[in-house]
Amino acid sequence: MSKTIVMSSGGALMRYKNELKKLPKSKHKFFTFSSSFMFCVNELGIYPDYFSFIDPNSAMPILEHICNSKEKIKTKIIFLDPLHTKLSYKDYIKWYGTTPVGRINNFGGWKRLHELVNKLQKNNNIINIPCYTTRYLNNNPNTIISNKVIIYKNSDTDNPDKLTSVILPLLDRLKIYDISLIGFDCVGGRYIHNLGDEYTLSKCPELKNIKEKFVVLPGANRGLEESKQSISKFLPTWLKKFNITNLVEDQYTFLKNFIPYQPINTLINGK
Repeated sequence: MSKTIVMSSGGALMRYKNELKKLPKSKHKFFTFSSSFMFCVNELGIYPDYFSFIDPNSAMPILEHICNSKEKIKTKIIFLDPLHTKLSYKDYIKWYGTTPVGRINNFGGWKRLHELVNKLQKNNNIINIPCYTTRYLNNNPNTIISNKVIIYKNSDTDNPDKLTSVILPLLDRLKIYDISLIGFDCVGGRYIHNLGDEYTLSKCPELKNIKEKFVVLPGANRGLEESKQSISKFLPTWLKKFNITNLVEDQYTFLKNFIPYQPINTLINGK
């Protein structure tokens, strides 16, 4: 039975890299969030079926890669509309919060983001998903929600996990309900870009001595305690709608409290 492998940028990606390499030969699809897109490209030698993001800072190197590639990339790219497509940076702050792309012009700044988004809109593999954020709705209580995806984000200090606040709402819209997770474990660091940008170097100065463009930093765990809180609060509700397994062994994941472990080899064998 076909499943969708839903990936984020947690350090478990590298722990299970050899097993994951065998999955592209099967019939499962790959839905990537943030830097896990480049993990698929760099470590697995594939382009995933989907790419999604919320903060443009993690997406800019990927959008540049896709725009500059001479290879025809068939990945479906998900933009949140108007969050990624139309809002000025000033309005993005009102909807969601700050990002280094707008705050310090990281990776070319907000103008470059819209240049990349507009360029990619010409492709036939773009999915623009209309959305509101809870922050926007709280400030505009008379808004008619209609048929829009709701992204959870209430304040600048609020740092919800991306699984329940972004990814599951997107998958719900796409009607993808049978999924296996990897990289959402709230432990084990992150797979991040190492492209010499000011923001990443300020948070992870150890990157100055590393040559690889994308690496796992075991100590990059900022914000994960807050993520555990929102997972505990919201994931049980989502589990009523989704069939979810986790591809990370219980000793390496916070999700063991909510989601059953599924060995990757069962997916390789098509189970």
